[in-house]
Amino acid sequence: MMDGLNVVSKISLYERIADLLEERILSDGYEIEKKLPSEQALAEQYSVSRTVIREALKLLKERGLVDSRNGMGSYVTKPEAGNLADVIYRMAVLDKISYAEIYDVRKILEIAACREAASSVRNDQLAKMNAYLEKLKDRSISVKERRELDYNFHAAIAEASGNRLLGIMVRTTRNVFIAMIEKGIFTEGGIEDAILRHDRIMQALINHDPAAAEKAMQEHLDQSYENVVNYMSQRAGQET
Repeated sequence: MMDGLNVVSKISLYERIADLLEERILSDGYEIEKKLPSEQALAEQYSVSRTVIREALKLLKERGLVDSRNGMGSYVTKPEAGNLADVIYRMAVLDKISYAEIYDVRKILEIAACREAASSVRNDQLAKMNAYLEKLKDRSISVKERRELDYNFHAAIAEASGNRLLGIMVRTTRNVFIAMIEKGIFTEGGIEDAILRHDRIMQALINHDPAAAEKAMQEHLDQSYENVVNYMSQRAGQET
C-alpha cells in the first residue's frame, strides 16, 4: 500500500514541477530558444531531486514546450501545430467523426480565412499561392506531392488572413484535411475540378474581392465534399 502511495506522490510531484515550469515559460519567464537552467540548478530551485526534474522536463517535451539537445541541455521551444494535427487526426478516426462534420469545420475556418485574406493578402503571399497552384497543374506529380501542395495552398490562404490564431487552427486540421484530399483525387475528374476551383479562389484573392473569395471557397469545399462522398460510394460498391 505504501509503495502505491509513494508512486502517486512521485507522479504528482513531477507533474506539479512541470506545471510550475510551464507557467514560467508562458509568462515569459523563460524566452523561446533560451537554455533552461541545468537539472541540478532546477532541482535546487524547486527543492526536489534531479530525477523529478528529469521527469518534469520529459513531460514538458511532450507538451512541445521544451527541446532536449544531447550534451547541450534543455531549451525552451513552442508547440508545433503539426503535433496537435496528429492528435486531432487520431481523435477524428477513433471517434468516427463523419466526413460531413469534417467539412463543416473546414467551411467554418477556411471560408472565413479566404474572405479575410482577400482584403489583406500581400503580393509575396499571392506569389507563394500561385507557385503552389502552378505545381498542382502538373498532372504528372504523385498523389503525395499533390495532396501536400493542395494543403499548402489552403494553409497559405489562412496565413494571409492576418489572423494568426485562424492560421494555427487551419494548420491543426492538416492530417484530416490531407486524408480528404487523397479521396477527392481518386474521384473521376477530381483533379481537374480542384484545379478549376483553386483558380477561381486565386483570382478572387488577386482582385481583393472578399465576396467572390468567400463564394469560391464555399463552392470548392462543397464540391470537394461531394467528391469524397462519391469516392467512398464507389469504393463501397466495388467491395460488395
